[in-house]
Amino acid sequence: MKRIVLLVTICLSISLFSCGEKEKKAKTEVTTTDPVMEAPKEESVFKINLDIVVPNDDEIEVFYLDYDNQAYSYKTKVTKKVTGDTKSQNIELLLPKEIFPTSLRFDFGTKNSTENIVFNTVKMSYEDFELQLNSQEFLSFFVPNEYVNYTKETGVIERKMVDGKYDPYFNSKPVFKKKLELEAR
Repeated sequence: MKRIVLLVTICLSISLFSCGEKEKKAKTEVTTTDPVMEAPKEESVFKINLDIVVPNDDEIEVFYLDYDNQAYSYKTKVTKKVTGDTKSQNIELLLPKEIFPTSLRFDFGTKNSTENIVFNTVKMSYEDFELQLNSQEFLSFFVPNEYVNYTKETGVIERKMVDGKYDPYFNSKPVFKKKLELEAR
C-alpha cells in the first residue's frame, strides 16, 4: 500500500512538473513571436520656439488659421508672457493639440512698447515636420505690417505707433502658406 501511495505521489509530481515546463515554454514562445513595438510618435502639438531679445516685460502672441478657422481671432491665438531681458531668450508657444496651421501671424508685443526686439531664429515643429528660420529667412516667409520696421541683416524689429495705434505683427506670405499646405498632417 505504501508503494502504491509513493508511486502515485511520484507520478503526480512528475505530471505537475512537466506541465509547468510546458507552460513556461508556451510563455517563452509567445514572447519571442510578439511583434516588435514601434516607438510612440511624438505628441501631435505644433511647437514654435522663438529665439529673441525682448528688453521689457511684454507678451508675444501667435495667431493661427487651420481648416476649421479661416479668420484670426482671440479663439485662434496663443499668448506667452515674456520677462524683459537684454539677453536672448527661448520662448516656446504651443498650438492646441492636433492643430496643424494653414497660416500664422506673429504679434511682437501688446504693451505699446517702442523698444526694439531682436529676432534671432524661429523653429517650428510638429511630429516629423521641422522648419527653422533665421532673421533673413524669416522675411522670406513673413511680411511685417505698418507698425514694424524690420532689418533682416540684424533681426531688429522696430515697433512703432501709427496715428496713435499700436499693433506690430508679421503675417504669413503665400509661400509660407503653400509650405504648410505641402507639409499638412
